[in-house]
Amino acid sequence: MRLRRILVVGGLAVSLAMWTAWPATATDDLSDYLTNAGDAVYSGRRVTGTVWDGVEVVGMIEIRHLDGMTYVGSGSQFTAIGAGRLHPGGVGEAAVSFAGESHPDLGARYTVEPGEKTVYLGRPARVVDVMEGPLLRMRMVVDDATSAPVATEVYGPDGDVFRYATMVEFSVSAGADAPPVESDDDEMMVPLTSNNFPSEISGYQLIDVYGGPHDTHQAFYSDGLFSFSVFAEHGWTDWHASTDDEFPYVVDGASYLRVVGPSSVWVMWNTRDASLALVGDLPPDHIEQVLERFPRPSRRAWYKAFWFRVFG
Repeated sequence: MRLRRILVVGGLAVSLAMWTAWPATATDDLSDYLTNAGDAVYSGRRVTGTVWDGVEVVGMIEIRHLDGMTYVGSGSQFTAIGAGRLHPGGVGEAAVSFAGESHPDLGARYTVEPGEKTVYLGRPARVVDVMEGPLLRMRMVVDDATSAPVATEVYGPDGDVFRYATMVEFSVSAGADAPPVESDDDEMMVPLTSNNFPSEISGYQLIDVYGGPHDTHQAFYSDGLFSFSVFAEHGWTDWHASTDDEFPYVVDGASYLRVVGPSSVWVMWNTRDASLALVGDLPPDHIEQVLERFPRPSRRAWYKAFWFRVFG
């Protein structure tokens, strides 16, 4: 179905957001790193994993960064992200362009503490901690020369590692020439001029809302560090038939379907009238807070009121 395809593309975009479009902060050292990282040229292989409720999912990708674009994969099986565009590689795959760009204020929720110098893969680097109040939310190892985050750990509320990403090969070059991303068939994603989605959900700001075929809607939220999309479509979806890597997820007595990926998580559910899916890179305690603001599974009357209030 169309919603499934949008979810796949959206999930990849979200999983790379923290590596490709993180805004600069008020901390001079980190601002310099992130500004320079946009112009850096490097390539290598990255191992990414998510650990949640005893389930660990790990993946490895090839990655190249040059000319402000990030290329994931190789040959015809690649995706390019940057400059407001997302281009899945392969014959017949058109690029998707997004109108406009907005960055939430990272400093509204997080503080940054530059740490000790270190060496990573034989290269000088620095440890950088990102704090959410008293909680250590993320620890990064940032390469001195390129400002690339060569290792990252994201922590849950209990202090355990929820997600990690590690460059196992790193070269200050672009490697092979970047795949072409030019296309005459770009699909332009233009935000809806009017919508009633909440402008803020548990510290996440609404960036854009897009409309798609079959009355599908996508709302994109970010707090400057993590991000997620919520996809909604009229009708019922057999989410269990869409994947073999599922396991139940109970939040405040309500049961959802959860799919854990190496760099993102999907949470999916149905009401009698609609299908909903949240896909993003946000940590588990944030996911629970966000879900509280959306309709619960199998509460038809409540959801119908929400749907018509949002979409008319």
